Amino acid sequence: MPFCLFAQTDYIDSFKIALEKPVKSDTMRAYQYNEIAWAYLDYSLDSAYKYATKGLNFSKKINYKYGEMDALSTIAIYYRTQAKYEKALSIYTQIEKYRKENNQLERLIGVYSNIGTIYHEMGKYAESIKKHQMAIEIVKNHPNFTQASMVYSNIGAAYKQAGLLDQSIQNYREALKIAQRQQNELQQASIYSNIATIYHERGMYKEALKDGLLAVELLKNHKDIRLLNTIYFNLIIDYKELKDFKNAAKTLEEYRAFAQRLNDNEVYKLYYVANARFLRDINSLNEATKSIDKSLQHIDTTADLISYFDVLNTKADIFILMSRFDDGIKSAQKAYQIAQLINEGTFYIQAAKTLAVAYKAAKQFEKALYYTEEADSLKEKDNIETLNLQIATLNSLNELDKKEQALEITKQKNEKIQAQNNQQQLLIIGLLLIGALVGILLLFTIKSNLERRKANVLLNQKNEEIERQKSLVEVKQTEIIGSIHYAKRIQETLLIQKSILRQYFSTAFIFFQPKDIVSGDFYWATKEGDNYYLAICDSTGHGVPGAFMSALNITFLSEAINQLKLEKPGEVFNHVRERLVNSISHDGARDGMDGILFCFNKSTNQIYYAASQNAPIIVRGEELIKLSCDKMPVGKSDITNSFNTYELPYQKGDVLYAFSDGYADQFGGEQGKKLKLTNFYAYLMEISSSEITAQEQMLQKHFNDWKGENEQLDDVCVLGIKL
Repeated sequence: MPFCLFAQTDYIDSFKIALEKPVKSDTMRAYQYNEIAWAYLDYSLDSAYKYATKGLNFSKKINYKYGEMDALSTIAIYYRTQAKYEKALSIYTQIEKYRKENNQLERLIGVYSNIGTIYHEMGKYAESIKKHQMAIEIVKNHPNFTQASMVYSNIGAAYKQAGLLDQSIQNYREALKIAQRQQNELQQASIYSNIATIYHERGMYKEALKDGLLAVELLKNHKDIRLLNTIYFNLIIDYKELKDFKNAAKTLEEYRAFAQRLNDNEVYKLYYVANARFLRDINSLNEATKSIDKSLQHIDTTADLISYFDVLNTKADIFILMSRFDDGIKSAQKAYQIAQLINEGTFYIQAAKTLAVAYKAAKQFEKALYYTEEADSLKEKDNIETLNLQIATLNSLNELDKKEQALEITKQKNEKIQAQNNQQQLLIIGLLLIGALVGILLLFTIKSNLERRKANVLLNQKNEEIERQKSLVEVKQTEIIGSIHYAKRIQETLLIQKSILRQYFSTAFIFFQPKDIVSGDFYWATKEGDNYYLAICDSTGHGVPGAFMSALNITFLSEAINQLKLEKPGEVFNHVRERLVNSISHDGARDGMDGILFCFNKSTNQIYYAASQNAPIIVRGEELIKLSCDKMPVGKSDITNSFNTYELPYQKGDVLYAFSDGYADQFGGEQGKKLKLTNFYAYLMEISSSEITAQEQMLQKHFNDWKGENEQLDDVCVLGIKL
């Protein structure tokens, strides 16, 4: 690092000396100002701005547009670093116009990339993505552009910040292809690290390991401290999550050697935290305490709040495992205070979870419950904010596409009008010049009329073609809608008919209201021996994709019960999960279903069930009883425990309810808020004493009244049985 700094200052000094000497041309003087300004960007922004301003003023004085643009580029970067985004964007608009007019396409790539980066820093991810896409369109026609990989990486970063992780990985992979073609090992390592981080944050630890190890291999020939530091830290977590403690220990040794070789505070800090967590997980708690205390020696606790938070949270975990509950609570409380200073949702959630665990271990259950609920509430809020960001970004991208199309149409209309105006002007000039030549004028008039008639014929033909295409589109649309309605009839044959349901349960109802024509929610039943099985499930997605998943899930349920003769609902769900994972869960896909499968034994009058994510409930008089469920989907996930088979404890007269999440998640009411489970439970309590067959209509009216003019967000399915 010192060598680079001295080399840079020597370079600047050489130009400063040159400024004191005469030059052969004024453009050379402008070039000198701009080069000094550009060089200063690395370590003195004020000096960069000072010399760029001199370069701009001098270039304007000599009318040297090329020099003006170079100076403005430096000034725009200065404004961006000062968070003066509007000023920076205004300057880039000038530069963009100049680059376009002078066909400087390769330099236009940099303009779009810089504008995209500004929008990224402003949190306007859709606008950032669009600008980076404009840069990519130019890159596609310039395959030898040296920064092409960086352009794809920029759009990958924008997609990541918007929560659109699949699109982010896709663009990082494109960046990787270019970096490999250009044999840029450092760029490849950076991209592998970015992809690994996304997988790591998604809990896909095997995939994260694969890309992280490739990054480490490439960095052996380089000295990027920051990048290696992050990769080593994440690799150890990935190994631990996969229970591969042997490789975790081996990676820790490499990390320790790396830290000792560099003797850098930043590296030591993360190494000791990683080491403490590893020792905690293998139950070497005293050694873990020593390691976490060592990390504090390398942290500025007033400036580096995030690292301080990680240390406090880790200390709290270790103290709890050592049964030092008071110390654990103190560390967790301090971490909670730091989370408030950081003011980011992820840290609040971690701190609240740790406090909940600490209070529970200390048998202070009321406080444990408080922080558990706070963590759940914060997590739900964080998930909603992430989803809203994804939706907003996609909607904004759609709106920007529409605006671009509208601008293109307007441009074409204006060009047509201009062409018509030009023709009219030429005609007027012609008339003035040859006014005396009536015969020639007549010939031109006849010719013009013939051309106009020909144009009208062509216009009529185009209109007829447009009408024909419109008719074809309408026919195709009718065919598609018809196909979907036919798919609905097919799906309805897979669902149990309500009349058949009532043959087994005279006091039962199903309220079923898909979001679209076909549904991802389904209700299904079958009889095998003395057992009658009834499922209420929510497949991944809704509409046509959800309907395909429903058909597949029903097929696997039937296979488990009717072909393999599996009796216990938990075993049935295990089989369906295995079939889904082996059949469709590839490339990180996690399609499947949530739901409840009941087994009613007519001989013993016992009821058993398995529940994934959604818990059934029983209403007994004035009491609502929430039954147990397994918090994992029937499909690919990080949790692979076997599903439980629960016995349902019922009394005669109880009302049993099972449902998907569509009802409670619907937005509506006067304030347009989500209904939520608590309000849904309250309404079920209210109607539970009514005639069971009337409850379907009551739920339908309540749901539609609540929804009002709002769009239905998801499929809805509710089962009620009076036992």
